[in-house]
Amino acid sequence: MHSPMRFSFALRLSSLPWRRTWAAAVRTGALAAVLVFGAAGVGAETAARRNVQFQPGQPWLDAQGTHLNAHGFCLLDFGGRHYWYGAHKIPGKTESEKNEAGVRCYVSDDLLNWQDAGLVLSVFAPGAHPDLADASILDRPKVIFHAATRKFILYFKLYPPKSQGGKTGTDYAYVGVATATQPTGPFHYEGRFLGGNSPFGTGDFAIFSDSDGAVYHIAVRKPDKAQVCGRMSEDGLRPAGDSVELAGITRATEGPALFRRGNKVYFLASGSSGWAPNAARLFVADQVTGPYRDLGNPCRGVNPHNQLGPEKTFGGQSTFVYPVAGRRDAWIAMFDINVPQNPVTSGYIWLPIEFEDDQPVIRWRDAWDVSVFPRE
Repeated sequence: MHSPMRFSFALRLSSLPWRRTWAAAVRTGALAAVLVFGAAGVGAETAARRNVQFQPGQPWLDAQGTHLNAHGFCLLDFGGRHYWYGAHKIPGKTESEKNEAGVRCYVSDDLLNWQDAGLVLSVFAPGAHPDLADASILDRPKVIFHAATRKFILYFKLYPPKSQGGKTGTDYAYVGVATATQPTGPFHYEGRFLGGNSPFGTGDFAIFSDSDGAVYHIAVRKPDKAQVCGRMSEDGLRPAGDSVELAGITRATEGPALFRRGNKVYFLASGSSGWAPNAARLFVADQVTGPYRDLGNPCRGVNPHNQLGPEKTFGGQSTFVYPVAGRRDAWIAMFDINVPQNPVTSGYIWLPIEFEDDQPVIRWRDAWDVSVFPRE
């Protein structure tokens, strides 16, 4: 998401009391004031600080007491553990500067408490490929386990240096690809491609692994902002052919996050308004290539921390939908709260998806845990 209107929105948010509390938590690691913790014996520091509930829109710290720094993110379930991958934002940098150090990974056994596994792909690593070292933007990373090759594949939006990025510096964008043999990396750069059959490439994207093992790249095409879908090669590293435009998806749809439930594919997304939040969009189809039917805005309720409701997606933008293993019909809708003037403090909203007559509903909750989903 990129537009001049992003900065005025962030300044308004930064003046709110909850934003000041958040910034203080990031600076000091003051856990107790902003998160819910389990009880433990005196002196059991780590146990006392274990999170026992999700608190959407509130500061979220890792096991070391540091603000989670993994934005435009995805999650991967592998070997019974959860892996969170996101863009690592550099303190003191705004979204108008080069502000990503690479991709950071966190690991959890319960989705609530996260151990920092470090940068799994770094743009500053000695010998880093010039595509990475010189990139102006590296964000929205998505990771899959590719069963056919037994490798973990990392995809990310890769903007070239601004001097090579057209008139605005973001006129075109690549998809970067890296692979690893372990979920915590290190990931090795495999190259880049321009998606969507466009010489300008694509912007926000999702990687969708379907039930038959096929992998798809779904993205907003530059410059016409049509939503397109293309199947990836057998090794998952390159497009296998032409992309198709997704019928039924509104133009200028960003932040795609897809999931399959039974014989339906659901497509959660946002509109296009720079870094400022807008109303969520939801579509459904019988197959990933469409055609899609518009289901409207799935969000309900109000985020009490910023007083934003469905018309602004609680202040967030969709980034991923995650199935919860061991729970029946369990999906978590995941959103970024973008703070372009100080992106390292950007936050997160996780909410359970409910189904009302097969219509997904994302209802605001101040606090919740996975017990809202029945066990399998």
